[in-house]
Amino acid sequence: MPASTTDPEAGYHGRSQARSPGGPGPYAATLILVAVALALPLMMGQRTPFTLTATQLVLVAGALLAGLLATLPLRGALPPPPRTWILFFALFTGTVLLQVLPLPALAQAFGAYPEALWRYADFAPRHWSPDIGASLRGWAAFVALFTIAWIAFGLRSAQRHWIWLALVATALFQAIYGVTAHAAGADSILGIWPRNNPDFVHGTFSNRNLFAAYLALLWPLGVAVWWIREMPLLARLPRELKFAGSLITGAVIGAALFASASRLGSAAALLGAAVGLLLWSRHRHMLHGHSVWPAYAFLVMAVLAAAWYGLTPLAERLLATELEDSRFQVFLLMVHEFPARWYLHGVGLGGFEAAFKQIQPGAISGWYDYAHNDLLQWLVEMGLVGALLLLLVIAGLLRAAHLSTERVALYAGLAALALVSLGDFSWHIPATQVVLALFVGVLLQERSRDGRRRRRHPGGSAASPSTSAQQP
Repeated sequence: MPASTTDPEAGYHGRSQARSPGGPGPYAATLILVAVALALPLMMGQRTPFTLTATQLVLVAGALLAGLLATLPLRGALPPPPRTWILFFALFTGTVLLQVLPLPALAQAFGAYPEALWRYADFAPRHWSPDIGASLRGWAAFVALFTIAWIAFGLRSAQRHWIWLALVATALFQAIYGVTAHAAGADSILGIWPRNNPDFVHGTFSNRNLFAAYLALLWPLGVAVWWIREMPLLARLPRELKFAGSLITGAVIGAALFASASRLGSAAALLGAAVGLLLWSRHRHMLHGHSVWPAYAFLVMAVLAAAWYGLTPLAERLLATELEDSRFQVFLLMVHEFPARWYLHGVGLGGFEAAFKQIQPGAISGWYDYAHNDLLQWLVEMGLVGALLLLLVIAGLLRAAHLSTERVALYAGLAALALVSLGDFSWHIPATQVVLALFVGVLLQERSRDGRRRRRHPGGSAASPSTSAQQP
């Protein structure tokens, strides 16, 4: 079916033989992604082998089912990812493949193993990665997140708006449930798992830091969703109700976030709010209608959150922060004790735990499967290839950078999680990973010079401006 110049999304799907992504497949994929995004936060109550396996199964199965539905040979199927995406996928997959194959030469050259192992032939390592199970699980999660980002990249605004509504709804649920459970003195999460931080609010997450990071990621969207044009259920509301709705949503999420007393999560939330305020204020002439109001709502809701809860517990935790904190100690060990060559070739995806145990001192007790610094862990596991992949994503985001009410909220949330990546492991948590993949997929959509959005053609060429859609 020829692409019509009246179809706002036709340019993405080809010049003459494209199909519009408005068929049943993408809508079914949207429904699956909504279900996954709603289910995963409810499964974060405890980090046990069972819950870790179950959450990854839900993530991978849901993403692959959504990807399959999005490509069904029906009217409106999404096209394959752009060529640059496929190259990115191939580079990551090829690197992980080399890490898990039984190649003793690579194990000898790049493996993060104690020297004593090489003295005994029966124990000599055969794999580059010291934990091929973790490497394969990491690759499966990457495939799932890549699929989710690709679907978000190709969905129409009318489809992804339902995803944003679902995410804001689950953020509100987390905030309200967290506060009420804490106020009621509940000793369990959903009656299933014991609460690890009973003195603070942490929703259905296993600890307050993961909870706060999740809310920091979605806080700007909770305010902006009321002002996005053509948003289902909200677009036709009077301006006064939109203002009240955005203010109340932001205040509820902000109050619960600060009530977690998470130092890093609170700092990340404030950074995200500042980025949102800066972008809305600096570029308000590029936004439609009264969408500048959410920026100033951030200030009001922060005051309301502080007045409702009080920032004394958070201030006490900030004042108690010192360099003897185990996170700082782990960071210093990774910088000073890890061989420099590990940062060049990487120890293998998921290999941090095995590598860290070799230098973990007795003074640092506990189970460190994550470094509490996602950026540093990524670099030590994937080396220069990981740094290159990260730079490619950043370059893609910069190339596609432009503003709308929707995108300002996504940029603000991404900025908040970028800060979290320097001191925690939220980028490894499935509930947060799904949201990040959705955000990145949408933010990689480009915009043509005349101010209209464009997506890259699968072969690498850009869609014609005449066939591109106006960004909401």
